[in-house]
Amino acid sequence: MSVLRQTVLKPRTHRRPIVAVIVDGASAYGSSILRGVSQYANLQRRWVLHPDIRPTAESLLYIPKCDGAIIGGINLILTPLVARRSRHLVFCSGSADPKTGTIVSLDDIAAGAMAAEHLINCRLENFAFYGPLRNGVGSKRFRGFQRALQARGFSCAEMPSNEPISVEWLTHTGWPELIAWLHALPKPVGIFAAEDANAYNLAAACLQANIGVPEHVAIIGVNNDHLLCESAWPPLSSIDPDYSRMGYIAAQQLERMLAGEKLPKDQRVIQLPPIEVVQRQSTNIIAVDNLHLAEAIRYIREHACDPCTVDQVLHHVPVGRRWLERQFKLKFGRSPHDEIVRIRVDTAKRMLVESDLDLQQIAFRSGFSTMGRFHLAFRKLTNTTPGVFRRTMRSAR
Repeated sequence: MSVLRQTVLKPRTHRRPIVAVIVDGASAYGSSILRGVSQYANLQRRWVLHPDIRPTAESLLYIPKCDGAIIGGINLILTPLVARRSRHLVFCSGSADPKTGTIVSLDDIAAGAMAAEHLINCRLENFAFYGPLRNGVGSKRFRGFQRALQARGFSCAEMPSNEPISVEWLTHTGWPELIAWLHALPKPVGIFAAEDANAYNLAAACLQANIGVPEHVAIIGVNNDHLLCESAWPPLSSIDPDYSRMGYIAAQQLERMLAGEKLPKDQRVIQLPPIEVVQRQSTNIIAVDNLHLAEAIRYIREHACDPCTVDQVLHHVPVGRRWLERQFKLKFGRSPHDEIVRIRVDTAKRMLVESDLDLQQIAFRSGFSTMGRFHLAFRKLTNTTPGVFRRTMRSAR
């Protein structure tokens, strides 16, 4: 009698890729990159993540041998320590060298241009830049800011400075020079700070020197770091890059590299456009020299979505309709009604991206009486529909 032997087949095992995520977890920049990478990894369920959120020269000696590493918010001098432990590198920084790895970064020139447009829309005519000019990121943001201003016939003063580090946050060693520069600038002035940390330091110096923000100095930064922006006084306007989107796309790039794909040269550097300006009190100004016109603008900003009409504006401001229409056309190139609609559409755009409200609720909360008027105004100002705008922005994020 023969005995049949049963062979037990062991399941094939595939080693899961080990991916290091090396970021400054104390900053919104670093933590957002980690969030984006984690979202991608959780969808794939294939990677073993090794996050280092307080990277130092010592800690990087202990990261495991990795298949890939995503780096953001650390001193690039430390890069060789990571490179020795990882086969593939993806940098989330515009300062990185494309020769050392793939780059997914903010389009810093576009961020500078967005800051310029925001301050110009505040009707300012004097502008300045505050931040580092020696590193790649600061110089690119300055270049984008300066070019956008020059295209509109404006010039830009500059105050080169590095982000305050360690004890400088407490000693304010650079304040005397900074305050002297601020006093010398023509007022009112719009200042673009290269990063929110620079903007925070700038606002604190203005408070110390009793320089009104935004009445005399309007400030906008980059990164939309909620902790920095909302703990400053006044709260700081900032450009939102959506760094979680950057981390997600960096993870996508690394996935291709782990699969053995050799990325073409034109795909090794990806620059993502900034999302929007998140306006807070530090740029809540419209610089006009007529008090009645300034009050009309302030009223429209505060009540456009109530909803509000031009008749209500005239009831609040003691001027005639013809005078108001003429001043708006002269100063802004649009009518008071157009300004009301513009603010409503801007409000709707934020709700489309940041909320799950349906279109009818958004139209109502933005101040539109009917869906037809909402669609018509939105399409006129954005060349797209609210639904398409929401899908496009969420896909980009």
